[in-house]
Amino acid sequence: MTYRLCFIIAHKYYRNHTSYVEYYVNNIQTIYQNAFIIIVDNNSKYFQDIQEKLKDKSNIIMLVNETECKFEIGAYRVGIRYLIDNLLLDHFDFCVFTQENFILKQKYDFNILLNRGTLACTIYSWLYGKNDQHYGHEMSQIVLKSLNLQNSVNELSLCWCCSFVLHKSKVPNFFEIVKDLVLTQRHQSEASERFLSGILYHLNGNKIEDIDGCIREGVMTYNCYETDLFREETKYNFLKLCQHRNEHTRDE
Repeated sequence: MTYRLCFIIAHKYYRNHTSYVEYYVNNIQTIYQNAFIIIVDNNSKYFQDIQEKLKDKSNIIMLVNETECKFEIGAYRVGIRYLIDNLLLDHFDFCVFTQENFILKQKYDFNILLNRGTLACTIYSWLYGKNDQHYGHEMSQIVLKSLNLQNSVNELSLCWCCSFVLHKSKVPNFFEIVKDLVLTQRHQSEASERFLSGILYHLNGNKIEDIDGCIREGVMTYNCYETDLFREETKYNFLKLCQHRNEHTRDE
């Protein structure tokens, strides 16, 4: 059975950085022909460059995040709002939320999630533990307290790079939890990797699950700072390139 998927991609384009979204879109449309894609741009200076490259693609909506909340959470909220306002949510079985440089590389069988009753999970999880300072961040504490998980850090597993999957039934619940958050700085986005772990844990019936495994003590089988997303051979379904961009990164 082929499942209907919606990919919501948090995007930020810099001319002095390589943009991977065109490659990502091609991979999605090759692997999942019936997928719908929402690209939400966080106010790139040259977003029209990407719009031009993708103008002939079908099943894509490109939006600009004009809200106060930026980074991944802001972009995801804009994408979800589009689905809700246009009565599209029931058209999909799962929504996949990722950064633009967290690239789909090969087909993942979403039957796996349905068969085990998974409703919310990370793509990669990452064990840090109670000594991770970002769990103590004010925003993390606000969200975790709202879920009564402020004392359950040792039960959680970081949602690496704020990239995850939700069953359609849990998308409205997720939106309700994050709808009033305002992220404008990178350290808040880093905190969101932590509170997202609590949200996913809560939405998935207090169970931690993932698609591509758990990174323990920072050990990965590839270098996420130097990987070539176009050519890297990988056993994973998704591949990530870390670029160290923040709200101060300038597009010269």
